Amino acid sequence: MHPAALVGMGGAIGSIARWAVAESIPAESGEVPWATIVVNLSGALLLGALMAASLQTEWLLFLGTGLLGGFTTMSTFGVETVDLLKQDSTTAAAIYVSLNLLAPITAWIGWQLSEAFLA
Repeated sequence: MHPAALVGMGGAIGSIARWAVAESIPAESGEVPWATIVVNLSGALLLGALMAASLQTEWLLFLGTGLLGGFTTMSTFGVETVDLLKQDSTTAAAIYVSLNLLAPITAWIGWQLSEAFLA
């Protein structure tokens, strides 16, 4: 299958999954957007595990670039941070930014867990 098709199909699934999480964990105005934190940290954890799994390129494109790329969201993180700051919700903005910055550590944890289970 063409690489663009793999990424596109995975991205569609990941984007719908992100929407479902956002619908299930709504945030009120000025509150921490927990849904975005959930998708970014869980997506980072899964991507770390995926990278350690030594999968074929096609699976990495579908699952990593596509599904997890569509699931996680840097743009929503940026917009929601600006919205919190515009609403003078600086504490919520600080919590939100701090928790999203845990994504690289979460990816590393996923990588380490995957290597431990695959060893």
